[in-house]
Amino acid sequence: MSYVNNKNLIYKFYSTRSLKGFAKNFLLKSMAGQKMFLYNKNIPRVINISFNEHTCMFKCKICPYSQNEVADMYKQKKEMSFETLKNIVSSVPNDSFYSFDISSIGETLEFKNLAKFISYMKEQKPLVNTIISTNGLLLNEKIARDLIKSGLDNIQFSLFAGDEDGHKFVTQSDSFTKVKKNIINFKKIKDSLGSKTPFTQTFMIETKENKHLSNSFVEKWSSFVDKAFIRHMYKMGHPIDGMTPSYEDENHKKERYPCVAPWYSTSIISNGDVLGCYMFNWHAKEKESMVIGNINKNTLSEIYTSKNNQDFRDNQLDLNFKSCEACKDCNLWDAYTNIWEKDSKSYKYSSLKVFDFFNTKLEYRGG
Repeated sequence: MSYVNNKNLIYKFYSTRSLKGFAKNFLLKSMAGQKMFLYNKNIPRVINISFNEHTCMFKCKICPYSQNEVADMYKQKKEMSFETLKNIVSSVPNDSFYSFDISSIGETLEFKNLAKFISYMKEQKPLVNTIISTNGLLLNEKIARDLIKSGLDNIQFSLFAGDEDGHKFVTQSDSFTKVKKNIINFKKIKDSLGSKTPFTQTFMIETKENKHLSNSFVEKWSSFVDKAFIRHMYKMGHPIDGMTPSYEDENHKKERYPCVAPWYSTSIISNGDVLGCYMFNWHAKEKESMVIGNINKNTLSEIYTSKNNQDFRDNQLDLNFKSCEACKDCNLWDAYTNIWEKDSKSYKYSSLKVFDFFNTKLEYRGG
């Protein structure tokens, strides 16, 4: 998960445009809020967008780019047109419930029109949250100033570890010193411009091997960003040497329930293709069959209410992964609150009940 700047109470009321927006701003810690927040029939809350696709300069152990066939798939650089951007933005209501999550397939800051595109998003839909993810390597002073002036709400630095050795182990690069300097300089530039945005954050991937460093990471990096946090590692279907999930697998055998990602988020790549899950970007062989529509032909609402997408969702509710092998071994489902109930054959959405408003979720998906 990522965090967003929750701002103050007055802004929360002002920016609320729907019941779902109210749930996001005021009810997230309850089961009722989670149900309204995660389950979206027409338009997913999180619109993951890739402005550009290109083989990344890092080969992070936790990223599919470390696999040659994925890196080969993105050797040819592709970039989003302004027309495609306009079609995305027009498909999303001006409501603080929604979020444009910009995380390119490669490195986000390689896209030269990044600040221009974000400025357009904020001009057209000022209440929709904007957040970019970056490894921070290309964050020079000009890019930093342009992003701050664009109106960007949030920026997440994918640091993965808090020191040089840990960062090198995950990213397989010697870029830690440069990245740290860029993050510190970004804070200085933001302060010099007197800007409260973007809200800055970074995270460490917690594993069994480095769990003892978690507290020191948060304490150290909280001096440089607005929010430093710990992200638990999920295997995404394949083990990684030297990075073992911090929970014990044998003590973590939950009964599998449907992944809520097909209702909560989507992924749009530079040519306008819409995928049912962000993780599908890394599956070279099956990727074409995972496309549920194209934003240049239909709106997001039309795509998400189509028979093509309904069939995909129904398979998720049946835990039928024959038509989507990528979902079979992925454990991302466990990152989300269980909002389902089981009937005789499959699962269905557990409708709102009065006691859901009083059922507090100590661990919840939010932000």
